[in-house]
Amino acid sequence: TDPSSGQGKLVKLLLKHYSKICVLLCLGGILWFCALACPQMNANTYFSENALLPGLVKSQFYEEKAASLFHDELIDEMKKYEDSIPYPWLLAKFKQLGLDTYTHNFTLHSPLSNKERYSGQNVYGILRAARASSTEALVLSVPYRPPSSVHASTSASVAVMLAFAKFANKE
Repeated sequence: TDPSSGQGKLVKLLLKHYSKICVLLCLGGILWFCALACPQMNANTYFSENALLPGLVKSQFYEEKAASLFHDELIDEMKKYEDSIPYPWLLAKFKQLGLDTYTHNFTLHSPLSNKERYSGQNVYGILRAARASSTEALVLSVPYRPPSSVHASTSASVAVMLAFAKFANKE
């Protein structure tokens, strides 16, 4: 705080050349960031977030046969449930795959009309990670449409979801 002590010389020097120093530091930061791509510069770094480690997962999916079998079974099951969802079949498949299986009843009140209400039941399964704390999850959601629906069937999507659950359970 004493102006006669000479400490203000560094501040004056920095203020005189601050624009040059800013450009130099920005360029240095960009060059350092680019240098991180060199193996010599980043050999001692690591990821601590499992989701960022592509080596932990396989990029190939070899459950086409399982998906086809699930689809054939679902088509047969859909014949028994023309206007509804085959809850027992879905619950059984989820349990066979080793998922924690649950149902969830819901009622949706339409925001556009006080008289419209939609009620239903969701079936869901949770696959717990064997090597982790079981706190992270991947959510896959597939709507089921009965054969009487005016919309296109989603049976193939349900079959692929089941095949993926089988695949993920092995990993």
